[in-house]
Amino acid sequence: MSEMILASLSKIWHLVPIVIAIILFKKFINNKDNRTKINKHEENEKEGLTLELRAVKKYESLGFKVIYSETNDDKKESDIDLICTKDDKTVLIKCNNSSKSKSISAEDIETFYTNANNYVKNNEIEKNSVSYRYVILYRDVLDKSAIRILSDDSYNCKYMVL
Repeated sequence: MSEMILASLSKIWHLVPIVIAIILFKKFINNKDNRTKINKHEENEKEGLTLELRAVKKYESLGFKVIYSETNDDKKESDIDLICTKDDKTVLIKCNNSSKSKSISAEDIETFYTNANNYVKNNEIEKNSVSYRYVILYRDVLDKSAIRILSDDSYNCKYMVL
């Protein structure tokens, strides 16, 4: 039995370095892409185009009326940033400028989701006509737990890279 395993491995041993090279190359390209996005974000910030303003432009180009959300307390980080409406659709948006890898956790998404649901209840908006968007710089800022929540359709919350 062990001879069969060794015989099999001896025929495919040359594939191991190729697989490792592909994985490393993919990681290198991904890191380079993330650095490019961070540099572009920094340029946009210098020109006055914050992530929030880019989200406004994106949704206005899609025909939405965009309203900046008003907050009553100092906890701006946990509240809704933008409210977009078009016909009977409403999109509640949270913009997160974080550029550190894996810095946005499930707790951040759940806080936004809870605040967004409270907004929907307090303003008597039909829940079926509302969707939630979490705007980020690049996908790697999301922790695995956050990705799990954002890919769960029951939350009706998706992320958007700008």
